[in-house]
Amino acid sequence: MVKCKKIKQHGRRERKEKQKFRETCMRRNLTILRRIIPGCEEVEEEEALILKSIQHLMLLKSKVTLLRKLADVCGV
Repeated sequence: MVKCKKIKQHGRRERKEKQKFRETCMRRNLTILRRIIPGCEEVEEEEALILKSIQHLMLLKSKVTLLRKLADVCGV
């Protein structure tokens, strides 16, 4: 996740700026997520993108577990 620089202001304008700032950061992070998760380049909906990302992470975790068990069996 990419952290964005905070904007310090006061009053009503501050709330608008904060909202705009959050939206910009969210779009940037979703774009990065689309690039690093295979098969997500074309996904438009945020919910679908997050679900696919979770599925991919679960797949990677199961692969790591399998490889660790194989390494233990082989004595590596």
